[in-house]
Amino acid sequence: MSDFRFSVSQLLQEPTGATRHHELDDPQLAVDGTLRMHPVLGHVRLTRTPKGVLADAEVRGNVDVECGRCLTEFEQPVEFSFSEEFFQTVNVNTGVRLPAPEEEDAFLIDEAHKLDLADAMREYLLLNLPPAPRCREDCKGLCTVCGANLNDGPHAHEPELTDERLAALSKLLGDSEQ
Repeated sequence: MSDFRFSVSQLLQEPTGATRHHELDDPQLAVDGTLRMHPVLGHVRLTRTPKGVLADAEVRGNVDVECGRCLTEFEQPVEFSFSEEFFQTVNVNTGVRLPAPEEEDAFLIDEAHKLDLADAMREYLLLNLPPAPRCREDCKGLCTVCGANLNDGPHAHEPELTDERLAALSKLLGDSEQ
C-alpha cells in the first residue's frame, strides 16, 4: 500500500519544466479516525518549478458517509482535482537547508526529497464532499414523530400531540389546506 510519497530527488536536479507522471491506484486514503476514501484512483503530473515541484492531480474514489436525511450509511462517489506547489526544504545538490516559503500553510518536500500528496488529497477531499450528502435523490428522511426511516415503507403510530401553544397556528394551517 502506497502512502502517496514520491521521490523527487532526480526531478529536482532537472531544469524547470521537467515532468514526471504517476498513476494513483491504492486501496484507501485515511482522512481521519473514521473517514476513508477507497479505492484511490487517478494520476498526478509532477513538474519542476524554480522553488520545488508543482503537483497536478486528478483523484477519484468513494467515501462511506451518512445520509443527511435518513442517517443511513452509504458509499458517496467523489472526484476532484488540484494543483499545488510543494517547496524544497533542503537543496538536493548541496544538502543546505533552504529558507521556509512565505506561504503559511505551504506543502513541503521533506529532507529526503520525498513529496507526500496525502495531506493535499485529504484537504481537497474534504472540500469536495457534499455538505449534506443524500443516499438517493428522493430520500424521504426520518419520521418526525418516531424517527423511523421513511424509505423503508409506510408505518403507523399514534398521531403527534399538538403543543397547546401552537394550536392557533395548527388551525390556520389546517384551514388553508382545505
